[in-house]
Amino acid sequence: MHWGMWIFWGSIAALLIGTYLVDFLTGRKYNFKEQEKTFNQNSAEADALREVGRHDHQSGPF
Repeated sequence: MHWGMWIFWGSIAALLIGTYLVDFLTGRKYNFKEQEKTFNQNSAEADALREVGRHDHQSGPF
């Protein structure tokens, strides 16, 4: 049972140290928040939705 404790807490410590190292080495440049879309992304999305709608009407209900 003693070795199980070392494996458990050792893996937790390794995970925390690893995340700190990745954060430090990458310079904290990762941002997981959703960013604002650019105008080109918005227009491409609108064009794609229009194209899908056009094909839906051409093919009929079946």
